[in-house]
Amino acid sequence: MEPLTKEQLLSRYLTDEIRDRIFRLSMLSDILSECLIANNYKTPSYLHEAVKLTQYGNERVQAFARKRIPIPEARIICFLEFSWIELLVDVEATDIKSVEAAISRQIKDRSIYFPFNFGRTLYDRAYDELKDKDDLHSLDLSDTLKFLDGTPQGVFQMHDYVTGPFGLLTSKQMRIYQPVQSSKIYHCSDMNCRDIHSVRFSTGADAPVNKHRSEAMKILYKDNQIPSAWGSFISQIFSDTMKPARDQIGDTLIPLLGDCLTDDEISHLTRWLLDNTRGALREICSSLGFRGSAEEIVAGHERAGLMQLCLTMSDREITQGIDALVHGDVISVPDSEVRQPLINLSAFGNFRLVAEIGSLGVRIRSTNHHLAPLRLRNLVESMYRLDDVADREELEWQLRAAVGTSLEARLENYLQNQSPRSVLERLVLARKSNAVAACEILNLREGAAESDDFISLILWKLGFASKATGDPHSDFWRLHEDMERMARMGPGGALSPSVEDFRGIAANYFVALENALDDSAAFLIWALTHDHFTDSRPFVYQKEHQRDKSFAWLQDSINKSRTPDQELKYGRRNNLYALCRAFQCVATELKRISENRETHRRALADYPDWVEQQNLQKFPFRHVVPFLDLTDDSREVLLTRLNEISRLLVSEKAYTARNDWLHGGNKDLDFAKARISLSGIRNAVQLIEDCGFVRIVFATSEHKSDGYGRSVNRMVNTRGVALEVHEPSPFAWTKLPSIGNGVHIMTAACFSAPSEFLRFASESTSAYTEMWAEFPKRRPRSQRAGHALDNVSTGIPGQTSGPQGASIDHPRDA
Repeated sequence: MEPLTKEQLLSRYLTDEIRDRIFRLSMLSDILSECLIANNYKTPSYLHEAVKLTQYGNERVQAFARKRIPIPEARIICFLEFSWIELLVDVEATDIKSVEAAISRQIKDRSIYFPFNFGRTLYDRAYDELKDKDDLHSLDLSDTLKFLDGTPQGVFQMHDYVTGPFGLLTSKQMRIYQPVQSSKIYHCSDMNCRDIHSVRFSTGADAPVNKHRSEAMKILYKDNQIPSAWGSFISQIFSDTMKPARDQIGDTLIPLLGDCLTDDEISHLTRWLLDNTRGALREICSSLGFRGSAEEIVAGHERAGLMQLCLTMSDREITQGIDALVHGDVISVPDSEVRQPLINLSAFGNFRLVAEIGSLGVRIRSTNHHLAPLRLRNLVESMYRLDDVADREELEWQLRAAVGTSLEARLENYLQNQSPRSVLERLVLARKSNAVAACEILNLREGAAESDDFISLILWKLGFASKATGDPHSDFWRLHEDMERMARMGPGGALSPSVEDFRGIAANYFVALENALDDSAAFLIWALTHDHFTDSRPFVYQKEHQRDKSFAWLQDSINKSRTPDQELKYGRRNNLYALCRAFQCVATELKRISENRETHRRALADYPDWVEQQNLQKFPFRHVVPFLDLTDDSREVLLTRLNEISRLLVSEKAYTARNDWLHGGNKDLDFAKARISLSGIRNAVQLIEDCGFVRIVFATSEHKSDGYGRSVNRMVNTRGVALEVHEPSPFAWTKLPSIGNGVHIMTAACFSAPSEFLRFASESTSAYTEMWAEFPKRRPRSQRAGHALDNVSTGIPGQTSGPQGASIDHPRDA
């Protein structure tokens, strides 16, 4: 028998029906191929009898039997191999429903099992139970069974088959997330390594089906060393069916559900789906014996089971559910938070897509393509059909000021030269039908078109970067403008403020001032004194966790001084006088640290290995106190400015102005004195901002590159302040946060002239950050050497190895 080519197979199996049956059964075969079994596993009759074999398959079974392979195992081996020269499985005679039911039964009674790789279940268990195992790459069968005992069945999806605690469920939506016999479950002790290391689980090698499989393969190889091109053939069916070149792939939602929603949040999503899918999920739950209200159905089910139920619904329903819950603050996502899978970050399809959740809901973006402008063009062309006369006339009117010899040319020029926001505001809002079309195309939640954030929501869904919105001083400056306006008017005029009006604004003003100074002082102390490089969340500021530590550091420095100022008390509540003096106190302590800089040198053992291996990338953090690694000029200027901030606040007696303005006994305020104090406060806060001691967000507004591989990113903050970040940078391996996500840039903290500044990201406390608290957990340092070669193939420190993707690799091709 001669092996068949892909083209011959495509011409033999022409109809969609037969190709779908081949694809379905091959997916069921793949599910079984990747399951884990114990040594005492025996192939049940209800499983192998459900599979019907071709004449070629039955002949192979007889050949297997002559080698004393039991018939049940021989038949199931044919199903696992699926094809060789010809199909081993009779795809037309096999009752697919019977095979589905047999596999589902095996999953539910845990005769076969899969690791549940989502969330922290296995990660935390590995830290608790496996941290004493050196050089951990795999577990033997005994350790595998012990480690997975009591954990849920793994959730995977092949075609419309979803595995999990409820067996094999059928989804409305086809997706591919292949079962695997391994899990990413631990971080090694190397602080410079960001990889989550995988451990491979063992399956029962002495189980008859596995024990005899190698002998069966020898028999197949006797037929022909090279099988027919079944792998290429099935891959073609996969491509035709799954369409991996789409820019919206629902496979991305699987790790999103698994890693980005807390237990409570996935419970909320399941309840939403039960009540908003026209009974579809209720029907599935009813078939499993679950009835009642949404709350009653969900109660008592764990994460894996709820995840499996959610995945039976369509991508549109899941996305709209999450969007609705985020919009309603049931799933609370701070503005600064973008949730991505931390363990199972997978890129799918030709565009290498990932899903993420932000304060505007779910979106799918590309990791290596700029899809947002292309999606914007597609949206416009979908709203205005250029082959429709009325649509062309409407679009010509909207673009009447654009340049171009034809409508198509004007549209292209318009899209290239206008900001995405202005394009959407002009074209989407031009008529109701456009807004309706945008909601449908982008799968927006109900009511989105009537919301104030409609355009921002569209920009988010298309994949555009968010504008720089973080501004902790916004309330302060608004109130400061009011205070200065009233102080300028002075007393006695027709429009002059009353004492009561002035004091009413002043009460809120001083609260905002205290908040601004408190936040800035805590942030700059953390930024300049904390060892970011060895932190589990390097260069990420978590106010709820770091603020108190910053002021404890400051109080300790005050207590250690030769003449401590008894009026300076720092802690949970700081008075205005202490905050005005805080910047000067920080400068004094930083100067003292500089005089003893040798005691703060980083241990050589904590240097990244790559420092001594090459000369292109530099490591600037030679001390555990970042301030010491700034340039000499930067340190000197920074100390001067810290002292100047306190001088401005103290000399103009900002701290006494509060009592004078709010509690003074005089009927009339001294507005001239108020103007002087306000001027000093303005100059001090402005200097804080100029130095970058405040968590204002810089976001990329423009990116330029030349033919030599050099590029410049123009970063702009909410004040309109701009600076440039050049690439490639010799400091790309230092764990500084990516500028693409919006960062705080401390312009007074330059570690390499002229423009390499310390930069940071903020992280607000949320259910998501609490879920991933104490992540990563590092293994004991004695185990560092065991993974010395783990990252050789990745090349770049901190870059994780390739995640599980959506393509299917079939070993059926030679």
